[in-house]
Amino acid sequence: MAGFRLLWAAIRNPARQISNCSMKLHYEWGVKQLRKHGEELCGDAISVSRESDSVILALSDGLGSGVKANILATLTTEIVMRLLKEDLAIEEVVRTLTATLPVCNVRKLAYSTFAIAQFAAGGAARIVEFDSPKAILLHASRCTPIDFRVREVEGRMIHEADLDLVNGDWIIFVSDGVLNAGIGGAYPLGWGWEKVAEFAEEKARQDYTADQFAGRISDAVNDLYIGRPGDDVSVVVIKVRHERCATILTGPPGDRTKEEEVVDRLLRSAGRRAVCGGTTAKIVAERIGRHLDVDLSTGTDDVPPIARMEGFDLVSEGMLTLTRVKELLTAGVQRDGVRYRNDGAAELLRLLLEVDQVRFIVGTAVNPAHQNPGLPKEIGLRMTVVREIAEELKQRGKIVVVETV
Repeated sequence: MAGFRLLWAAIRNPARQISNCSMKLHYEWGVKQLRKHGEELCGDAISVSRESDSVILALSDGLGSGVKANILATLTTEIVMRLLKEDLAIEEVVRTLTATLPVCNVRKLAYSTFAIAQFAAGGAARIVEFDSPKAILLHASRCTPIDFRVREVEGRMIHEADLDLVNGDWIIFVSDGVLNAGIGGAYPLGWGWEKVAEFAEEKARQDYTADQFAGRISDAVNDLYIGRPGDDVSVVVIKVRHERCATILTGPPGDRTKEEEVVDRLLRSAGRRAVCGGTTAKIVAERIGRHLDVDLSTGTDDVPPIARMEGFDLVSEGMLTLTRVKELLTAGVQRDGVRYRNDGAAELLRLLLEVDQVRFIVGTAVNPAHQNPGLPKEIGLRMTVVREIAEELKQRGKIVVVETV
């Protein structure tokens, strides 16, 4: 059998690999966990990784609870993720887990259960589960049955399913602690899979992020446990949506004869568009015959005011604004941290954090002002600052491309 990742070459449709960023599928994930009351650690483990052509997920529930269960679950997810990244066949993954995590001699149960999923860029997905609650698929806001196949691998019954996902779908993975919520209270036998699916169907909203939706589910579980979870709880939500992109032009091109070509490239880019730099903004405005309106109310002591120009999401000053954005990213500031600010750095930071893929087009023309030794040391060459921003964004799961002109 081919490796897990090689499967996608056979099941995804090449015609669906759309080059237009706004039409490409993106998988956004949200994760929430609650540890069993009285325990220091959650006995479940979750690992999600964005690879070059897919997103890989592993959820494991360790036998029992507390530290031992956490170690077993973590070991399981680490083994799964490492082997899948090395393109091993799923049989080999299960065999490795069987050899590493034997069955408990007393309870005759596997030391840990798992759910594995991989989501390809074209919409193809595969789910593999062992002794874990079935994944929930919401299609067109309705719970849709997943057609699982059952087969035996090394004496263990494995459930597999292949899906063809589209924009607007949700996939929800939960551990047993979610199904057991409410035992002895609102639900004598526990919340159960059907009730969880009904709740998800009722609460699903496209304006939710995956993290918000996962939070709604975990909050409901916590309420059913009356704030004292009787089992470890894990919720993983995958939101399927179109990719969000942004193109940032900063700095004039090194060759002035290429100005028209660079502006045309910016105008043809999909998604959101921004210009960082006064000289750059003037070049763009002149080339397309549009007016720049400076909004003086957006200026601060650290960041010059932004300007408005039809067809662009943001027009800001260059080096000072970019340097301030780099500082905010390095400090770990999130969107909520600049929610009520309207200066150029806050606007640019929000734009960068709201999209999935960022393309920087960096002009190589040297601005004599930036060579002034009297300026702060933090203001280096434009490319250096952009690369530092790019690295910070990559650490936050963004796809970043830096081009020079």
